[in-house]
Amino acid sequence: MRENLIHKVHITPEAVFDYEETLELGTLPKNEIKAELEEYIDYITKSGYLNRTRYLKCKYYDQHSDRMLMLFIYKAERFGIMQTWEVKGICIADEWDETLEDEGIIRQWCRTEIENLHDEKDWVIQVRI
Repeated sequence: MRENLIHKVHITPEAVFDYEETLELGTLPKNEIKAELEEYIDYITKSGYLNRTRYLKCKYYDQHSDRMLMLFIYKAERFGIMQTWEVKGICIADEWDETLEDEGIIRQWCRTEIENLHDEKDWVIQVRI
């Protein structure tokens, strides 16, 4: 029997930085994205797709910017029946490339944390841009 999990999405500061600073799309609509992703993850989990997956990417149409975005989501901690997920990166969907994924560049970019968002000399900011 499959366990009914509650899926909760957290949007990391790095994803907010990607949307607001790198892409310059305005203020990230966190609540909308979180609600849609939680519903989507719940749906694909019930279909059996996410049983062994720790990473997924999905396209998301952002009505505020009228752009199709690619969201990079990682499975995070589990607390009882609650599974958390983290949106680690956001880019324009057309800019995503299979080669970048295969070579691990996307993974490195998503795993790079920004320590000080206001330090323009921070190497992580340079990597994310």
